[in-house]
Amino acid sequence: MTEPTAAVEVTHTARKRLDLLGPAAEAVVEALRTELERTQQLGRRVRVLDRGAEVRVTRVEARTNCPALSVTYVHLPHPAPPTCAIVSVVPDDSGNEGGEDDKG
Repeated sequence: MTEPTAAVEVTHTARKRLDLLGPAAEAVVEALRTELERTQQLGRRVRVLDRGAEVRVTRVEARTNCPALSVTYVHLPHPAPPTCAIVSVVPDDSGNEGGEDDKG
């Protein structure tokens, strides 16, 4: 197993959303947080900020008791060590292809 190369935190706002989404979503995002410690450039880059900082979005597929999630994080490569902050976690139904649909 590779050693962590970055510090990764979940912001208070994202943590509040996870509380609403439940323990399965919390577990999924915790696994993503651990993965981000080793590979900080997951998903797609949506914006570049000052000094190489990036806003990135990644999608986590639906799992038992957890909808698909869209997770936004900020990657700060400098100063060392790199850091990431998970800033938003929202349900993502963009991959819904006629399956269960919560819309009435």
